[in-house]
Amino acid sequence: MSLRVRLMVLSSAWLVFILVLFGGFLYWFVINITTKSEKELMLTKAKSILENKQVLDPKNWRSPNKLFAEFHVSDEMIRIVGMDGKVKVQLLNNEAIALKPPQVVDRRLFLIKRIDRLRYMYVLVPIQTQNEQIGVLEIGRLLHRWNDYMDVLLSAIVLASVGAVMISVIGSFFYSRFIFLPLRQLYNTMHMIQQSGTFRKLDDGFTNKTDELGKIGTTFNEMIARLEEQVLKQKRFVVDASHELRTPLTIIASYADMLRRWGGKDPALRDEAVEAIQDEANRLKGLVEALMQLADTEREDRLKPQPMDMLAVIRAAAAAMEIGFQRRIEVECEAKSIPMTGDPEKLRQLLIILLDNAVKYSSKPVRIRVASHEQTVRFEVEDQGIGFEEKELPYIFDRFYRVDHARERHTGGFGLGLSIAKNIVSRHGGTIAVRSRLGVGTRVAVSIPLDSGGLTAP
Repeated sequence: MSLRVRLMVLSSAWLVFILVLFGGFLYWFVINITTKSEKELMLTKAKSILENKQVLDPKNWRSPNKLFAEFHVSDEMIRIVGMDGKVKVQLLNNEAIALKPPQVVDRRLFLIKRIDRLRYMYVLVPIQTQNEQIGVLEIGRLLHRWNDYMDVLLSAIVLASVGAVMISVIGSFFYSRFIFLPLRQLYNTMHMIQQSGTFRKLDDGFTNKTDELGKIGTTFNEMIARLEEQVLKQKRFVVDASHELRTPLTIIASYADMLRRWGGKDPALRDEAVEAIQDEANRLKGLVEALMQLADTEREDRLKPQPMDMLAVIRAAAAAMEIGFQRRIEVECEAKSIPMTGDPEKLRQLLIILLDNAVKYSSKPVRIRVASHEQTVRFEVEDQGIGFEEKELPYIFDRFYRVDHARERHTGGFGLGLSIAKNIVSRHGGTIAVRSRLGVGTRVAVSIPLDSGGLTAP
């Protein structure tokens, strides 16, 4: 069963339930209102009959005409039921009224019985003497007009309910078609994407709506745009990675071929080839490790936020780089500690990347300025190195982008460091910016929220 048919069935079933509930309540309400006056009249008659002292003496029950003649009217029954449940005296002119079985009650009771498609009302009142109950006075009456009114009312409720259900079914057919038209358009678009393998978006007529369907369409287009962007990035990444891998592999293959041909005869050539192959193999190993690091930073489940001291992480990273490169790295901060929530390992990796770039391309001391402002920690890594031109700034965070290819190859870089750094900062909900002047130096400014426990996807 399709969703459209289920919606039609459920809406119709719900309408039937409401109509039955409302119709039943209306029928019950009309019955109680219209029979109230009849109940009062019959109860008044019962009280008048019981005021006759002769009715309270069972010896007089043998003469019903004498007891009830002045109260009896057409299509009515008056009878007395003994405590044994048998009729002791009865006066009637419509045998159908007496078809109701006699019964003994100890309190007043009103009944409406349907006999041969006609409705009868009964009032039962206990007959009490000073000592005990001796019987039950029962008055029954045929409700002529009331029967007609109730039949008309019941017919009207049934016909109105059936008509409403039919109109609802027809209406639900059309409005469900109207409602599911955008969903069908969404399905067709998704099917075309699946069949063709190309990305498609919904038109403005779908997304410009302000209802939930419009929001779904807008979200769908945003998702498609993001997927398309990710696919393009993936393709570009594969192309860039292939290019980076091709160069060392070509060199290794060339020297290996040279060794195969002339390496055995020329020791100098053999040493040169072995050294070149070893250098390129190490370069390949470094490139693979850099790619693994990049993939690792993009895995959301690998981030482990916890309470930490950012200033301590910065000082530890600076100390490690001082020892490793035998370079002076100054940390400037007025505070003694900067508590925050984040992943200390990833933030340390961020500092190592920034400091590694700073010490590679400058010979003077590197300076780190740290400060916290309201709910944010900000630190700047500044070097006085060779810098780069302003036109390079829009591309420095791209994967495999290198400002100076010759320089990067000499220092062993792959153009992945700043891409990894930006990913780490973004996952912590922060920002990273670079300013540089050729021949003057470079400054990298990072700003991260102190409470970055809700780490975001890259």
